[in-house]
Amino acid sequence: MANKLDNLMTPQELNARKTPEERIESARKAGIASGEARREKATMKKTLEMLLNEKNNKGKTYRELTTLGLIKGAVDGKAENYKTIVQLLGELQEQSNETPSLNITITDNSNLEKALYESEE
Repeated sequence: MANKLDNLMTPQELNARKTPEERIESARKAGIASGEARREKATMKKTLEMLLNEKNNKGKTYRELTTLGLIKGAVDGKAENYKTIVQLLGELQEQSNETPSLNITITDNSNLEKALYESEE
């Protein structure tokens, strides 16, 4: 029994059957749809940025709380959180022409634990 997909034509074959005017109209429609998708994506990004910078009633931004949640999850053993942190740090380094250096000396992590667990309240 023949597969239904065997009877489908490739996009190139479909375009070859269209008149030049039909190809122009298809390209115009595709361009309009592409522009709409770009605008929607830009609006969503702008909205997320605005919301992440909002402060809650304790004065912390949602960006800070989200970051603390990622760290807490990684500390609690959630591999997906750790993977996300590593990916985010990798993206930050790729965007920069210079390699950022971060010198941190941890002598007492009790403040970190306190910050991680207080953010849930």
